[in-house]
Amino acid sequence: MTTHVLVVDGLAKAFGTKRAVRQASFTVAGGEITGFLGPNGAGKTTVMGMIMGLVEPDAGTIEFLGIRDKNRLATLRARIGYLQERPRTYPDMTARAYLRFFAHLYGVPEATSSVREALDRVGLSQAADRRLGTFSRGMQQRACLARVMLHRPEFLVLDEPTLGLDPNGVADMRAIFREMKADGVTLLFSSHQLAEMERVCDSVVFMREGEVIAAGRPCDIAPAGLGQGTLQAEVFEPAAEALRAIASICEIAEGRQVGPQHVRFVLKTSPGDARAARACAVGLLSAAGLTVLSVDAYAPTLEDIFLGLTRPEPSAGRQLAAALT
Repeated sequence: MTTHVLVVDGLAKAFGTKRAVRQASFTVAGGEITGFLGPNGAGKTTVMGMIMGLVEPDAGTIEFLGIRDKNRLATLRARIGYLQERPRTYPDMTARAYLRFFAHLYGVPEATSSVREALDRVGLSQAADRRLGTFSRGMQQRACLARVMLHRPEFLVLDEPTLGLDPNGVADMRAIFREMKADGVTLLFSSHQLAEMERVCDSVVFMREGEVIAAGRPCDIAPAGLGQGTLQAEVFEPAAEALRAIASICEIAEGRQVGPQHVRFVLKTSPGDARAARACAVGLLSAAGLTVLSVDAYAPTLEDIFLGLTRPEPSAGRQLAAALT
């Protein structure tokens, strides 16, 4: 049975006349990694602020680790960690001194070993005695992550934790998230690194214009029809040549290039099962003169789902203009 360690129900928040969040509801399962997605301005940071008690909601409730009252943070402080978007450090402090300072504030037992462990976990052991003012943006982000991990929280809320990290840093962060999940920690984090989210997230929450528009496992929340009947083929010939051949096959629609020798397309009439569809596609492509190396059913990526869910619906005017062109 799934245990929900965070239950958000009907959250709403307005700043003046601007409604930042409208009736947001979702859950986060214990011991899982949940990605929080949406375009800039969707309301994700405001929701995170309300979850952490930094922003007072106008309406709605939050149940966090079984606690559901306004004084919850006093009880939960030792059990949660929060990394804000663009966190600040103290530039004249070394990384080690910075973490020791917060270990003292948190009342962390065995502070010296906890600081050493946190520095090692985020890959800053070699830079521990350098001033934070000399750190790159990505290194400062790592130092801030180490800070929120010092007291070994059960639940981490992270707003853009990979911001400013290079590809190696992002890969290291991914490894950290997996280690924490293996230790039983629950994570809720926002990011625009969709490929990285796809690798680590068990579930996702999508927001658009202040509303939660989908939540759950990526495979369960893809918009209807997204990727349905789509196949991807690798051919020996250049993809541009393959596309020209596909355009002449009446049984195939929506062909597009996705790599130097990879094309994606939809069979107009599905043969029934995936195996039969692949066999049909091989026959059609071969008859068109292409050398087929492989054909596979295509599952939509998190980026496909993100775009499918968050792109605004075209206005009536744009729909009419498109129809007339």
